[in-house]
Amino acid sequence: MTPVTTRIARVDPLDLDLDLADALAEIHTACERADGLPFQPKVGPDVLTSRQRGTDSRPVDAMFVAFDGDRPVAEATADLPWRDNTDSASVRVRVHPDRRGHGLGRALWEHAVGFARERGRSRVHAGAWEGGPGVAVLDHWGLTRTGVGVIRRIDVHGTPRSTWDRLHDEALGHAHDYELLRQVGSTHADRVDALVTLHDAINDAPSSDPDDEPDAWDAQRLADYEGAMAGRRQTLYRVMVRHRDTGAWAGQSMLCVNEFAPAEAFQEDTSVVRAHRGHRLGLLMKAAMLRWVGEERPEVGVIDTWNDATNHHMIAINERLGAIVAARHQGFRADV
Repeated sequence: MTPVTTRIARVDPLDLDLDLADALAEIHTACERADGLPFQPKVGPDVLTSRQRGTDSRPVDAMFVAFDGDRPVAEATADLPWRDNTDSASVRVRVHPDRRGHGLGRALWEHAVGFARERGRSRVHAGAWEGGPGVAVLDHWGLTRTGVGVIRRIDVHGTPRSTWDRLHDEALGHAHDYELLRQVGSTHADRVDALVTLHDAINDAPSSDPDDEPDAWDAQRLADYEGAMAGRRQTLYRVMVRHRDTGAWAGQSMLCVNEFAPAEAFQEDTSVVRAHRGHRLGLLMKAAMLRWVGEERPEVGVIDTWNDATNHHMIAINERLGAIVAARHQGFRADV
C-alpha cells in the first residue's frame, strides 16, 4: 500500500517549474546510481524541456508525481503516440531508492495505465534496466518481456584517434562513388525531402514488438523533431552520404549533444537507404562523425548508442569503433 503520508498529483508539463524539475532530476539520478548505471547526473533544465518538448515538439501526455509532504519522491509519465501506433502508450515509472518497496511504484503505474486506457490505448510499453530491481518488479506485475536494448559507450578521449582514421579510410575504399556532407541543427528547405527519405530508411531495423508500425516520416514530422531538439538544447549533428553521379541521398548518421550536460552525447539513428547498402556507408559515416565531434566538441567525453540486441550488423560496426556495453534494458509490454 502507498504510505499514508504520500499523495499523488497530476502535473501539467507546461506548468512544470524549475524547482520541481530539479527535484525530478535528483530522483532520476538517484535511481540510476542505485541501479549501477554509468550515466552522468540529470539536471533540472533537461528534465523540464524534455517534458515540455518531447521528440515531436509536444509535451508528454501525462505526468504523475508522488509527494511525501512537500518532497517529490517518484514520477510516472505516459506518452501516447499520435501519428503511428495510436493503440499504444509508453509508461515510465521512477521511485527514489529510499522510497522503494512500499507500493508507490504500483500506484503510479496504475494512474498512468488508467490514463492510457481511458484514451483507448490497448497496449502499454514499459521497461527496466538490468541489474536493478525493475525487471523483477515488472515480471511480478505480469507484464510480458519483449526485446532487449543495449547501450554501448565510446570513450571519445580514451580511444586513439588513429582507430577512427583507419576505419574511415578502410570504409572510404569501398565508397569511391559517394561523398560525405555535414549538417548542424535544423534542415534547410532544399534538403527536407532528402532527410525525410533518410529517416524512413531506419524503418527496417529490428523492432522489439511485432505489432509496432513503422514511423511514417514527412516534412512536418521532421520539423517537429528538429524543433523539439532545438527547444531542448540538443545540438543535432548529421553526417550524410550522397551518390556522386546521381545526387541520390544514401544515408545519414545523427548525434545529439545535450548542451545542459555536454560531456555525454547520444548517437541517434544511423540509416542507409536499401539501394545503397553494401558499400560500408554505415561505418564510414560513424567514423567520420567521431573524427568530427572529437575536433568540434572536445568537451564531449563519451558517446552512448542504443541498439536492439538483435541488430547484429550495427552492433558489429559500433564495436569496431571501440564501443563497449554500458547498460542493458529489458523491454516489457502489457495488454490492457
